Amino acid sequence: MTHTQDFEDLLDCKNVLGVEYEEETNTLTVFVSQKLPESELADEDNVEKRVADADVELKVEDAGYGDEREGFDALSLVEPIPEADKDRKDRHRPVVGGVSEINAKSTAATAGPYPARVTDASKANWSDAVSNGDLVRLSNNHVYARVNKAQLGEPIVQPSPRDGGGLPDDKTGELRGYVTVEDGSLVDVAARSADPERESPEYHELDDSWPTGVRREGYRSLKGETVTKTGRTTGVTQSQVRAVGASVRVNFGEAGTLTLRDQIIAGAMSKGGDSGSPVFHDSSGELVGLLFAGSKRQTIFNKIGNVESELGVELLTEEPGGGGGGVGGGGDGGGKGGDTSPTYRETFDTTVTVSMNSPELSLESFSVRGSPSPGAAVDATAAVSGTAPGTGWLEVQGTRTTFELTEKHARGGKYRRDVAVTLTVPESPGDSFEVRVEGGYVDSA
Repeated sequence: MTHTQDFEDLLDCKNVLGVEYEEETNTLTVFVSQKLPESELADEDNVEKRVADADVELKVEDAGYGDEREGFDALSLVEPIPEADKDRKDRHRPVVGGVSEINAKSTAATAGPYPARVTDASKANWSDAVSNGDLVRLSNNHVYARVNKAQLGEPIVQPSPRDGGGLPDDKTGELRGYVTVEDGSLVDVAARSADPERESPEYHELDDSWPTGVRREGYRSLKGETVTKTGRTTGVTQSQVRAVGASVRVNFGEAGTLTLRDQIIAGAMSKGGDSGSPVFHDSSGELVGLLFAGSKRQTIFNKIGNVESELGVELLTEEPGGGGGGVGGGGDGGGKGGDTSPTYRETFDTTVTVSMNSPELSLESFSVRGSPSPGAAVDATAAVSGTAPGTGWLEVQGTRTTFELTEKHARGGKYRRDVAVTLTVPESPGDSFEVRVEGGYVDSA
């Protein structure tokens, strides 16, 4: 059986930052710092040539750096750290998730999930002062533990030093535990002490019912789904999940560039200082991840189930004794207080189209080649998936393209192919811009 780790040798190629192999669709996705013409690549750096005998469908996604990089950025180590969003740099008491917080000896990052209950203090690196049952707040290792360098007991401040926080007035806790970040790690996580009187289980600018639960399995179903994060720099942002089991190279500054495995990758939704942000499934409100790295076009986060198992903690949906359902499961978070009747919490109200035995075409991903310039025409690739062979169509910025899906495109019970299109970049696109893509099948006359 083929796994993502079977393709980790591609991380040695020039510009390659991440890889994911999806067995169900036999698709290999490679994330690169910039796309280069084949003429500029040596054979050992040419991904297409290296996987030519592997019989996989290859997709290449540009991270948008525009130059050669060895890894994605760990987002509290990016310099300069951008300004914080609105009031997130202010002093918050009680502390809520998603506001400015970091080790007092560092720059700026984000206060992550709370409450987490210690369940196995024999795992990871924990202070002798910690006992099973203690409540802690989580963020990244590179946020609270300074990439393995911090001593247990070092102070954490809210707001971060970059945002005006300092000792002793802004101290919110001390470093209590962390998982060592090294090659092969699954998580970038650390924990600080937490006084329930000065902490809140709420998340800044999110619905106070979130998290409705904690996603501990079934991450593959997140592919293509929308996730939401709340963080110090960019506030509340959303994007779609691109990969659910990727191996990535991440630049941790003085600690070097390290490979982390089994990561989730979404589109652009973060900047420097957003490290530690909690990530939620947008339609259900479940806590699904802990954000730690990214680029202009991708955001990377740990699976929250891996965070729990590697650190030896259990994420709760609210503080024990708070009158709620306690531990969040894979569902809706349970009822309130002693009432055992179910609570029907509405998290979506939408209209869907039900096809009457007609083939359906869907868009799996959309990527632009090279580094787009304002006002320029650029080549792009739309990866589509259909339920039957036939003639399909795509319309981008008013230009319609037709293409064929045949038996040679059959993969995993569907018909998949990349379609080349051209689009025009707006004159003032900012950090990103939206492109409407429409499509479907062409009915026979």
